[in-house]
Amino acid sequence: MKNSTRGAVDPFIVMDVMEAARQAEAAGRHIIHMEVGQPATPAPLGARNALRDSLNATAMGYTVALGLPELRAKIADLYGEWYDVDLDSNRVIVTS
Repeated sequence: MKNSTRGAVDPFIVMDVMEAARQAEAAGRHIIHMEVGQPATPAPLGARNALRDSLNATAMGYTVALGLPELRAKIADLYGEWYDVDLDSNRVIVTS
């Protein structure tokens, strides 16, 4: 029988965010947790109405397979600002 290696997987970055939030709370900071979880309330009525109106007004379709070019470019720009990385937006892929 082969032992599982699942326990050796590095933690997801969200776990690092949660740990940093826990430490900040322990130090007395008030933290509003928005990093993980399941919403307990529905989307705001205005957002639901806007979605309904949009779906009724236009045909359904798919976005660009690799993600919207404008979004990919902005993500590449943010990497440059945040991490001082020169990232070509063609190397950025946005999926859901």
